[in-house]
Amino acid sequence: MKKLISTLGLFYAVISAQSFAESGYTLDSELSNITFATIKKQFVVEPASIKASSGGLTKDGQFAIMLDLKSLSTGIAIRDQRLNELYFESMTFPEVKIAGKIDPSILSSDPQNTTISAEVTLHGMTKKIDFPVVVIPTDGFVMVNSASTIIVNGADFGISTDNLNKLSATVGGLALSDKIPLSFNLIFEK
Repeated sequence: MKKLISTLGLFYAVISAQSFAESGYTLDSELSNITFATIKKQFVVEPASIKASSGGLTKDGQFAIMLDLKSLSTGIAIRDQRLNELYFESMTFPEVKIAGKIDPSILSSDPQNTTISAEVTLHGMTKKIDFPVVVIPTDGFVMVNSASTIIVNGADFGISTDNLNKLSATVGGLALSDKIPLSFNLIFEK
């Protein structure tokens, strides 16, 4: 069953990427990045990143992005594994999905600051998040960067305190924050 779901997810991603390519922009997953940090003992900040596996932006402003949680990287393999298995439960919830709409007039104007409202699905739960961004359109691509860091709370997506406690136990019971600062730089190419 899991294999069927994974196969359907891959099929959806390929079809979605093709649709976006035909009607607008495709996310450049090599140049795009999503960064966040885990915080322990209130003061120890450990940077991390997640790669966007696919995504696109249509000419009418619709966008969708898929993040593969297994691409999570903190620079320390055992930390990556523990975050995936104990906190995010990525075997059950392997992806983060982000979808929304940007005002299409911004795609043909000068660079500007705006707020984009998006539906974010993480850990099987969907929540609306407003992202302050800078949108920079050009002839060949659109760049969307976070204008400021946003704070994401795992509990808002149904990630259990038990998951955080299991992760904490692997680092000697140190206090870990369930809130993370997040920023991103996204490049959509024609």
